[in-house]
Amino acid sequence: MKKQRPVNLDLTTISMPATAKASIFHRVTGVALFFALTFVIWAWSESLSSAEGFEFVKGLFNGFIAKFIAWGTVSVLGYHLIGGIRHMIMDMGHWEELESGNLSAKIAMALGVVFAVLAGVWIWF
Repeated sequence: MKKQRPVNLDLTTISMPATAKASIFHRVTGVALFFALTFVIWAWSESLSSAEGFEFVKGLFNGFIAKFIAWGTVSVLGYHLIGGIRHMIMDMGHWEELESGNLSAKIAMALGVVFAVLAGVWIWF
């Protein structure tokens, strides 16, 4: 019996719905947060070790790379929080229909972009 299924599935040709994109992005931001925490924990530990350590971390945050890492971390945290709240609301039985699920996913992604822009303004200016 020959099965009619794709042998080489090209993922770039598949159009995913907004719900799938939001869910995948939520997982990716979770992994990014895990790795970003190494920088956050190091900076926290260093700044609490001594007055010199605090001044070192304070001076480090005036640099471009540290500000970029901080902006990325805050942006990822914001979207992950928004996506997590969306998932909790869905766990309570709301937004489970196709139309409302797609709308909530689009709103969550849009709020994530707005949060990233606001975080950028807060960190960079």
